[in-house]
Amino acid sequence: MRSVPPLALIRGAADLLAERSPGPLTDNQARFVSTISGNCHTVIALAEDLLTQARIDAGMFELHLHRVNLRTLASTAISELQQLHTIQFALDCPGAPPRVWADDALIRQAMTNLINNAVAHAANASLITVRIVNADDQVLISVSDDGDGMPEAQRKELFTRFSSGRPLQDGTGLGLVITRQIVQMHGGDVFVDSTPGRGTTMLFSLPERAPGMALPRVAAAS
Repeated sequence: MRSVPPLALIRGAADLLAERSPGPLTDNQARFVSTISGNCHTVIALAEDLLTQARIDAGMFELHLHRVNLRTLASTAISELQQLHTIQFALDCPGAPPRVWADDALIRQAMTNLINNAVAHAANASLITVRIVNADDQVLISVSDDGDGMPEAQRKELFTRFSSGRPLQDGTGLGLVITRQIVQMHGGDVFVDSTPGRGTTMLFSLPERAPGMALPRVAAAS
């Protein structure tokens, strides 16, 4: 029987308290519970990143590809993160839901990493927008904030392991390194567009077909 990690138990208990399922909380108690819950989510996400990186480094990584509805995946990720952050989130995904062949757990991890990165780095931002659009034979997923943006020196550090891109502040930067590795394993890539004073957009592409998947055959006209 598979055991439940202790942090998951702590997070679950804190979330139940935050929902006031066992009973009402005072304002101070609610604040403490929110701190416990938020930090548990952060540590669990870091542990997942470390495990993913270790598996990649050891060559023990295998993609489990499925047909993934990216709108549903993003909506679920945003709903969970809205419980942890006070900043506003928006999902912009016009038209039919984009679908790709992907490892849904890993792509969700990549989305969550980019959103959490935006929350952590977007000083003075009031809104984080996740956009998903079809572009020829690929899908583009972007996470944009309306914060202060970042200078070129910071952008160069974003994909350096154990560098957060935020001098003198906490963070390993591992999440972005892993995000790029996950996306590249799917045949896509990650891009950054940021202007000081005008916010930041981090975008990754995913091919509609899995790497190596053949194009569908088209019958010749009679």
